[in-house]
Amino acid sequence: MTQVIFLEWLKRFDARMAGRNVLLIMDNCSAHIPLMQLASVVTLCNTTVFYLPPNTTSKIQPCDARIIRSLKAYYQRRFNRLLIQRLQDKVADPEKIDVLAAMHIAVTAWSMDVKLETIHNCFHHCQIRTTDADVTSVLEEPLIDPEVIKDLEEQVQELQYRNQMDIRNLIDYPAEREVAYVSTQEEIVQDLSTNLVPEDEVEADDSQESIPVKATEAL
Repeated sequence: MTQVIFLEWLKRFDARMAGRNVLLIMDNCSAHIPLMQLASVVTLCNTTVFYLPPNTTSKIQPCDARIIRSLKAYYQRRFNRLLIQRLQDKVADPEKIDVLAAMHIAVTAWSMDVKLETIHNCFHHCQIRTTDADVTSVLEEPLIDPEVIKDLEEQVQELQYRNQMDIRNLIDYPAEREVAYVSTQEEIVQDLSTNLVPEDEVEADDSQESIPVKATEAL
């Protein structure tokens, strides 16, 4: 994510909200232009932007209150099981899987492994659920089952990784939080000053003839 892309998305979002008055709540991603600066670069007609308080991600955002962490632990366990099986089957490059296979693992981990109580507790912890909801309070200790941590540690030992990382650091790897690039003010101005051709005015390129594809080949 960049500030330029964010600004373009925000303008399109505001246009889609025509005739409405909406509140857009966002976190403090570095690509999200600060509110004071935002007013000087874009005029929003239908949208009021509200930023969540800083340093409160784990307190008021349920997915960051360990729901994602729980999913990653179960995903990693299933991936390691697949990797061990592929090693036993002597598959070439056993650690390499395609995006579709990774999506299947993630879907299975979410639907089969992540507990409903974990999601309930995280929403309750962020006070999004009512206080009388029939869920236990979120404690400070990890919501991930000790059994899962033990399985992951045993799998790492079996896979004989070099420079082994602590399982808890693996699940909550700090570098994964950096998902944004902060554009300079000059880059934002240059991008906004560029005259973009509307999509409906772009001429189609007929210089290359399309090759027909059979249905069986497409499948």
